Amino acid sequence: METSVTAFLWKYTKKLKIWCFLIIITFALATVLGRMFNYFSAEMVDLISSAPTNAETLHKLLILSGGIFVAISFQSLVEIAQRLINVRFLPYYLSKVSRDLFSHAHKHSSSFFAEEMAGNIAGKIKNIINNTEQAYFHILYGLLSPILSFCINIVFIYMVNVKLAFCFTGVTLLFAVLMIWLKRKLIPFSERKNKLSSEATGVMVDSITNSDLVKNFSNYLYEKHRYYNSVNKMMKALRTEELKSSKIDYAVKVVFDIMTVSFILLVFYFWYAQNISIGGVVLVLSLISSMIHVVANISMFTTRFVQIVGAIRDGLKLLARPYEVTDKPGAPAINVSEADIRINNLNYHYKNAKALFQDFSLHIKPGEKIGLVGHSGSGKSTLVRLLSRYYDIQGGEILIDGQNIADVTQDSLRRNIALIPQDPSLFHRSIMENIRYGRLSATDEEVYEAARKAYCHEFILKMPQGYNSKVGERGVMLSGGERQRIAIARAILKAAPILILDEATSALDSESEHYIQESLKELMKGKTVIAVAHRLSTLKEMDRIVVMDNGKIVETGTHEALIRKKGAYFGFYNMQVSGFIGETQ
Repeated sequence: METSVTAFLWKYTKKLKIWCFLIIITFALATVLGRMFNYFSAEMVDLISSAPTNAETLHKLLILSGGIFVAISFQSLVEIAQRLINVRFLPYYLSKVSRDLFSHAHKHSSSFFAEEMAGNIAGKIKNIINNTEQAYFHILYGLLSPILSFCINIVFIYMVNVKLAFCFTGVTLLFAVLMIWLKRKLIPFSERKNKLSSEATGVMVDSITNSDLVKNFSNYLYEKHRYYNSVNKMMKALRTEELKSSKIDYAVKVVFDIMTVSFILLVFYFWYAQNISIGGVVLVLSLISSMIHVVANISMFTTRFVQIVGAIRDGLKLLARPYEVTDKPGAPAINVSEADIRINNLNYHYKNAKALFQDFSLHIKPGEKIGLVGHSGSGKSTLVRLLSRYYDIQGGEILIDGQNIADVTQDSLRRNIALIPQDPSLFHRSIMENIRYGRLSATDEEVYEAARKAYCHEFILKMPQGYNSKVGERGVMLSGGERQRIAIARAILKAAPILILDEATSALDSESEHYIQESLKELMKGKTVIAVAHRLSTLKEMDRIVVMDNGKIVETGTHEALIRKKGAYFGFYNMQVSGFIGETQ
């Protein structure tokens, strides 16, 4: 995506060249028709001042009046055509921008969304769309229309006196260059204001999203001060921008007033030198009045447009960051038949952090079920995220059925992996939609069957609207166990050959876990399974357990073999047994 605002806007404009051409033509035609009023009025003045007062003169005046009526009527028709073109052009233009921004944001890696607040990202996308719409109208009515008006005015003045037209053109161009040079200085101030505005929105969304957490810790005052501080920073930047803008506008106004008086004196000088008639004076003075209005519009346009450019540029700087995870050109879709996973000499580290994996290797046979065990930070969850290619590794390779996951498309890879996380994400949509998200083409009956296998069908039917019940943002209207069972039903529906359980039963009570363990046994049949787990009930079902510490494998074997070995896994086992006995006493 382009970081240049001009390139960004032109990218969409050039796709609609015909409509742009029609817009320019209609604006030019409307301006010419509008100036015909000035032209016919000047002709009337010349006629009245020089012709005798008789029927013939009256007849000529009536013809000129008819010309004014025709011009005004056609101008109204052209302006209606302009509106109809806008109705066709603008929605299509903005829809293209909106779709591209949405797609571009989603293609960023997980680290991008981990580093940036969701509210900040959404705020910047909204700002770009809103300011793109404003840019359209400002360019149309604040730049294109005034420039066409100025050019057509000059043509009419040229018809009165060539030298006068050249004088007006030269002085106006010098003024325009000076104005643009001064107002470009506002861009950094506008950019900073919009950056702080997006940050304030991000702080607000982050706080509101976690409103329960704020209440639990009684930290409303802290959150209020934090948001107020972000707003104060934004307001300070706004004041700075407005102060700078006021100074520049004042300087431009002084130059503009001097230029206006100079134009009027110049017209009287040419009349005094008998180079133009009285009608010519009337025409030129009326056109000068129009040109003063045009230049004033351009001045206001430049100020606002600079602010718009700053807002769009601020958003583009964030969204246009290079993708961290990309598909290779022409990458094929992965073909998974056996789900044999080989991790060879893996090297990986997070940004500005020490290496987590160095020459890490692991082979998971087709249909094998392995459990990953280890302390927090040992690399278990990172390993499964690397397998789904949420991040790119720095060395080594990850193969599925002999295919390097870096050489295939990300979408095809993830379609073959079903992930059930510890804290499942649910949309603020109906339960039916959330389960069907595993396979959008699934029928209602297939959704019901997946829910039954995940032991959530019964509690769904007890809800006010059954499967049509909304779950709230991130599923807040459901308990942790209910959310987890919805996520498992979604994974059952996906039916991917590789299954990843990332603490999938940790949020369940004992009764729910019993049902889920039974459903997982069915779900795991014929699949290659990687389970990040601590609970013994999950680990005992695994063919092999891999114990990890600081990105290394320290033990591997079956549950029984590792218990007999009395090593690291035995320590985990003893801690869990002691905790379980303590809970039951």
